[in-house]
Amino acid sequence: MTNPYRKDLSHLTWAEVYERQERRAGLMEEWLDALGLQPGDRVLDVGSGPGFVSLALAGRVGPGGAVYAIDRSAEALACLEGFQKERGAAQIQRIAADAAALEPADFPADAAVISVVLHHADDPPGILRNVAQMLVPGGRALVAEFHPEGPCEQGPPREHRIAPECIQTWCQDAGLVVQAFRRQTSEYYMILAQRLSQVVRS
Repeated sequence: MTNPYRKDLSHLTWAEVYERQERRAGLMEEWLDALGLQPGDRVLDVGSGPGFVSLALAGRVGPGGAVYAIDRSAEALACLEGFQKERGAAQIQRIAADAAALEPADFPADAAVISVVLHHADDPPGILRNVAQMLVPGGRALVAEFHPEGPCEQGPPREHRIAPECIQTWCQDAGLVVQAFRRQTSEYYMILAQRLSQVVRS
């Protein structure tokens, strides 16, 4: 019998969450390509969980870059620490915090990945506002989510999904200019946005 869905992921182990992240590897490659990451870049992984995306980002930015893996769960980040040690990914900095409450000046970034996390968050618009403040002018953010019109064969039930139009509005309110929208599969979509020179201050 399948465990009931819980927004805080307490129905899953972090090993199970990592396996889910790994199954999205094909989607993730398109996210990272869209961001145009270069060696030496600094990038946020918002809601990193156990860190499959963080590890991929570390490979893109190289040892001279920086990956800020942000998650509210210290247990999830402990899983990531183990993977880092195995793979020698010292450029990943683990940050146990709510992404909506971090001090932006402490984490300047060239890019951000916010993948399949906003539907878990208590304050999705607040996360986007804060991420916009962390990005350097011209920095890009990639948001990926489950489409409400998808078949719901994987991911959260329909009532927990966020319409792309809603996320686009939140991006615009945060000072992020939406550059592209794509329905990647029947379940997933991605939005690419870029920071303006001035952003909204909360």
